[in-house]
Amino acid sequence: MAKFDGKKCRLLTVMSLTVFFFFVEIIVGYFTNSMALVADSFHMLGDVAALVISFLSIKMSPKKWSKNTFGWARAEVLGALVNAVFLVALCFSITVEACKRFIEVEHIHEPELLIIVGVIGLLVNLLGLCLLHKHGGGHIGHSHGGGLSQAKQIGDSADDNENKSFMYQQNGATAKKPAHHGHSHDSTQMNMRGAFLHVLSDALGSVVVIISAVIVKYTDWEYKLYMDPALSILLVILILKSVWPLLRESALILLQTVPTHIQVDAIQRRLLEKVDGVLAVHEFHVWQLAGDRIIASAHIRCRNLSEYMKIAERVKEFFHNEGIHSTTIQPEFVELEALNSFSGSDGFSNSLNGSATQDCCALDCPTTDEASCIKATCCQNNNNIKPLVVIDSGLGPRVMPDDVEHPTNPAAEESTSGQMATDALLLHHPSPSEDKEE
Repeated sequence: MAKFDGKKCRLLTVMSLTVFFFFVEIIVGYFTNSMALVADSFHMLGDVAALVISFLSIKMSPKKWSKNTFGWARAEVLGALVNAVFLVALCFSITVEACKRFIEVEHIHEPELLIIVGVIGLLVNLLGLCLLHKHGGGHIGHSHGGGLSQAKQIGDSADDNENKSFMYQQNGATAKKPAHHGHSHDSTQMNMRGAFLHVLSDALGSVVVIISAVIVKYTDWEYKLYMDPALSILLVILILKSVWPLLRESALILLQTVPTHIQVDAIQRRLLEKVDGVLAVHEFHVWQLAGDRIIASAHIRCRNLSEYMKIAERVKEFFHNEGIHSTTIQPEFVELEALNSFSGSDGFSNSLNGSATQDCCALDCPTTDEASCIKATCCQNNNNIKPLVVIDSGLGPRVMPDDVEHPTNPAAEESTSGQMATDALLLHHPSPSEDKEE
């Protein structure tokens, strides 16, 4: 039984109750000619499908296969998106049925039986809410920016360990980070919220059935038969208001957009300011694998291989402090001799040839290759790139865009006023043999 602890056990319990009561509602609905109860029964059938997706995604997300190098971490996100889309489709169906009932009035038989079934259905759904709402399943729709995301493992297949410490892997070393509660949860909680919203909307459906049956049974109001479609439309509004954050968040993750709390330009600027030795950063991409698993890749330009080995750990630490714990860095090397040949004895500022640019890769497609290679690569050279400037203000040479104001050395400007830089900056990746010679 240990393998069905935690989330799996809760989902299985709610699934069993929902399947059972689906058959009860559809039988009683057709017997009493209550289309509201029949619609609610199909709503429960949709809940069963959503809960099955939740259960399977929790079970699959930790598995890693050769064709899924990240595992099935996004199975949770995909399940959450399916849940949200199904709810939106259900809202459309309920709206159409409600409009039809305003035109063609439906009479309800045996309202007492409807009240009994509605009350039992409400109790079943409240039990489901208690099970699925454990650990705040309804908190996933909003993520406040500014705070760092916690590194959590996705899809724990054993039990709930939200209150335990989570392990994350960084640069080959395993570190431990205590989990803390915030407004940004992992994709498991996102999908649990999808199931939670399904059961919540079903509970509201039971309330609609009870209110409609009570009005039909105990009042002589002239428009009592219009209460059922009116309450159904109210239910649709409540569902859409609840499901929109879930739909938006899961869709943005699958579209690999930058997380809302990440500012790419600001991170690039801070990286150049805080890590000495980083000359330029381009092709910086950030996306969200699932939940709080933020991934980044970047091309970082530095002087040579030995210099990069010195700053690599600081670069990883910088991204870690920014809440990005999985990074892939492509170093690009600039010959220190080439920098010195431009800087002179006291340093100066000079625009370089277009081959050395801020957004230009040192490793291009082979010259003999077709243009298809350029279109397929992420790092594409173009003619609209701003040239880099080599600066030496006493702290060592650094590379900055040409349109950025930078300090200059007047003596160096005077000594080099009659000279023009005619050599392009040499960019290359040193081979192991060259590195040994250094």
